[in-house]
Amino acid sequence: MTSHRSGMTGDAPEPGPSTAPGSADAPPALVEFLDSPESIAAEVSAQLEAFLAEKAAEFEAISPDATAIGDALIEFTRGGKRIRPVLLWWGFQLAGGDVRAGEAGGTTADRTAGSAADLTAGLAQAAGSLELLHAAALIHDDVIDNSDTRRGRPALHRQFEAHHQRSGFHGDGASFGVSASIVIGDICLALSEELFERSQEALGNSRTALELRGTVRRDVMVGQYLDVLAEVIPLSDDRIAERAWEVLSYKSAKYSVEQPLLLGAALAGADGGQLQEISAFGLPLGQAFQLRDDVLGIAGDPEATGKPAGDDIREGKRTVLIAETAARISADQLEVLAARLGDPDLSDAEVAECVDIITDSGGLAAVESFIADKHAHAATIVDTWAEADAGAGSAAGPTASAQVRIGSAAQERLKGFAKALSYRSS
Repeated sequence: MTSHRSGMTGDAPEPGPSTAPGSADAPPALVEFLDSPESIAAEVSAQLEAFLAEKAAEFEAISPDATAIGDALIEFTRGGKRIRPVLLWWGFQLAGGDVRAGEAGGTTADRTAGSAADLTAGLAQAAGSLELLHAAALIHDDVIDNSDTRRGRPALHRQFEAHHQRSGFHGDGASFGVSASIVIGDICLALSEELFERSQEALGNSRTALELRGTVRRDVMVGQYLDVLAEVIPLSDDRIAERAWEVLSYKSAKYSVEQPLLLGAALAGADGGQLQEISAFGLPLGQAFQLRDDVLGIAGDPEATGKPAGDDIREGKRTVLIAETAARISADQLEVLAARLGDPDLSDAEVAECVDIITDSGGLAAVESFIADKHAHAATIVDTWAEADAGAGSAAGPTASAQVRIGSAAQERLKGFAKALSYRSS
């Protein structure tokens, strides 16, 4: 493949021993800035909409009845935070990838005029493929959890249930909605793979990136199964906390933060040392992100989250928050909490009582402490990368790891984003 690291070409190296920090033989590129989340989201959204419009036309050509598939996917993938696409893009830049290579000022030797647009489009397609993987997971997750809403709107299976009723179809509307959503989720997953493959025309075929892509897909699916399993495990189970951390890491933390960063870095030709350092930043930040999601699922403002208050209690989620609470409450309280977890017919008063148990037990405070620790660890890695740049010109060389080096603008952007992920309200 062609590497998109400034001034460097060749195949992307496999993870493994890397050049020692500060080596004069292969100094890491200095990343002075990272593109804004808004500009990245705009690039990715444009590529995603164009791709889905193309696919929607194909579905309609098969049958006018299949028009609903394309319409549903276009609408479902609009909006959202675009967290995974932004992180893939930044992973590419952190590994020295030059998104604008070939434009005036571009330094990649083998870029030709006009190829910058192809590279930008390819990176946006790779990032958009993660958004489609995420959409597929959400569609199926809402079916599994029997959720009524998603982002303040009816969940997809509820939309198709309503379509069944409006159209006067025969049979059970709820069953039709579930069946349609399972199929559309599968289609969305297939389209995710197709869009990633298309991105490789501009980005090249990196074996490391392809393997990471497979790992992302595997982990989120295994994590989903572990989540389903956890919901039927008694709260008194000896591994309740360990199970909760497994679900948190593999269903969300890795594929939401760590793996998009790694995939982007691999697409830029990152070596093993860079991948390790980026992972050391991404995994704890991903864990903080999901821990915050768990808190919002219990005590979030419905106006901000788009979900009913205490929705995770009605859905029976065995989160780290629930595990920490279970370890701190009396046998009587545990019996109450266990009986109510997963009951979709709980009254608001019963949900509020469960929230009080979680808060009064110290479980919520424990999770807030975990979030603070994970966020602080991620922020320390960012500071280390900035310190590596500050020490790069000294006689002794960098005072910290030089596998990734960033300037103050990139440091500020990463730390601001990390704080927003860890302490968001929606």
